[in-house]
Amino acid sequence: MDKRGQLGIIEFKYFFVGLVIGVILGLLLVWLGTAGVLPFRIPVCGAAPAS
Repeated sequence: MDKRGQLGIIEFKYFFVGLVIGVILGLLLVWLGTAGVLPFRIPVCGAAPAS
């Protein structure tokens, strides 16, 4: 089996896994921030302002 090109595939896997985990954690932080669970507020476009 030819070993050339395998590093690119491995790096792409790590990039894609990191991207997916980052998007999930980002959405979770935004949801927790807008729900009032976190002690700070994360502004989201289109969200109703908290009064």
